[in-house]
Amino acid sequence: MAVAGSANAADLKLKAPPLAEAPIAYNWSGFYLGGNVGVIWSNTSADPGSFTTTGVDFTGRQAVGQFPSFNTGNTGFTGGVQTGYNWQFAPNWVAGIEADLDYAGLNKTDTRVFAATHFIGDGPIEANTESAQQRLSWLGTVRGRLGFTVLDNRLLAFATGGFAYGKVDDSIQTIGVPNGAAGVLVRASSDTVRTGWTAGGGVEYAFPNNWSAKLEYLYYDLGSRILNLNYGTVPGDAGNTLNYKFHDNGNLVRVGLNHRF
Repeated sequence: MAVAGSANAADLKLKAPPLAEAPIAYNWSGFYLGGNVGVIWSNTSADPGSFTTTGVDFTGRQAVGQFPSFNTGNTGFTGGVQTGYNWQFAPNWVAGIEADLDYAGLNKTDTRVFAATHFIGDGPIEANTESAQQRLSWLGTVRGRLGFTVLDNRLLAFATGGFAYGKVDDSIQTIGVPNGAAGVLVRASSDTVRTGWTAGGGVEYAFPNNWSAKLEYLYYDLGSRILNLNYGTVPGDAGNTLNYKFHDNGNLVRVGLNHRF
């Protein structure tokens, strides 16, 4: 009995409890598809630039504050879809490429009304109503991404940057009665797809079943556009022109949901 008891005691000492299985680290490699919603805003302007003039009247209107800088910045809703591919390596780094296309609800018109005034030495300067408008209908990007993972690879912090493009409508107009010509409208506009660059960053967390949610910030810059107001159709203003420079850039913050295949 003593020998059997010793043997049983030895068996108890040898039978250690099984080790708990280590959690399986998430792997970000693969294609994904998803959607996003957020807020987009700009702090843009339309600024007067160079001009040519053949008469005092045009110079006078500029001297009394007509042809000002216009505030075309605005805030709106954005939402759309994105797709991309990730490659995880080394073992906590993730590189990838992502493309997205979003609606952009930016549409701002800044209007200034100028009463008739008197320019010393040249008589009255007629009233004018002037306005500038900028609209961003949609915005797309194609970006590289590089990030680092923590929390068993489930939380990804990333930087991103690349190519941006969007549908931009810039316009500038003057409605008034310069030189007594009632109802005159002088207008210039550009409605095109503009290209530029974007950069930003964010975080993304992976849930079970290959779903992930992200929070992302992007700055975009679609360059600038110069529009020329030609007053040649206005009596007494032949040869008078004025350039306006529109800046097309802004920011967006969005949340998104992705499914990896």
